Amino acid sequence: MSSKVHLLNAALDPPSRGALYRQAVYIGVGIFAVLAVFQPFGTYIFEHELKYLILAGYGLLVPLTAFMLRESAALFWAGFFAPGRWNFRRELIFSGIFLLVSVVLSYVYQRLAIGGQFSFIGFLSFFFYAVATAILPMGFFVAWRFFDLKNRLLSREFTEKMAQMPMSPPDGELVLLQGENKHEKLTLLRREVLFLRAADNYVEIFLLKNGQTQRLMLRGALSNIFLQLEKAGEFRQVHRSFVVNFDHAIRLEGKSPAYFLVFEQAPDAGEIPVSRSAVADIRMKLARKPR
Repeated sequence: MSSKVHLLNAALDPPSRGALYRQAVYIGVGIFAVLAVFQPFGTYIFEHELKYLILAGYGLLVPLTAFMLRESAALFWAGFFAPGRWNFRRELIFSGIFLLVSVVLSYVYQRLAIGGQFSFIGFLSFFFYAVATAILPMGFFVAWRFFDLKNRLLSREFTEKMAQMPMSPPDGELVLLQGENKHEKLTLLRREVLFLRAADNYVEIFLLKNGQTQRLMLRGALSNIFLQLEKAGEFRQVHRSFVVNFDHAIRLEGKSPAYFLVFEQAPDAGEIPVSRSAVADIRMKLARKPR
């Protein structure tokens, strides 16, 4: 229970106007795509010469709602989006209000565009269908923010634990990695880093701690993280998606064209693929290493 509360109250960077409006446009396009392509909840039987233009109106209401809420908050509650006060709980509340206002405006739009009487029962029925249509595009952005925050908290906890180590390592043993977000920082022992792997918009960092392989994630491009490591030991990029720390005992195995690296002290780390162009350099590097 406490971890959930901690997660809800964890600080987030408040969305800028541009980011919020872009997200709203993406959600609106997603809603229009669902209505136009899948035509759920009886949409397929709706006949009108301007049918798709009317359906596009539902998507257009989403960024309009975002604009109304964002500018109203700036006018009547200037601190609502203030840095340092914005957290995941506040973002969920804003998302709920955003969804409710969007549905109300969509219901009014439907009555005006298609015709019919306003009624509470009619609104409840429309509310169900509207939420079912919007849940996928909205859920994607909420889930993305949730996992981004969760990963940030795990990274922060790891860094705090590293800071509490009883003995300070020698100079040059610590490496500081900065992610794309200013709050994403990792302080690691250079000798514990095995390799880095690109994973979409993130970089997976594999460590060897107490004989066990552990994994952390940092948002950013592999090339940017690699630049921060180039002066911190024997880190080399062996594949477009992999950077390896050659301070560890490593073997080159396989045969052309499928070569790979294996960590002798961390067999559970798996096989690291090697680009064909990097094979010769890796062989020379391994040959020069003391045995």
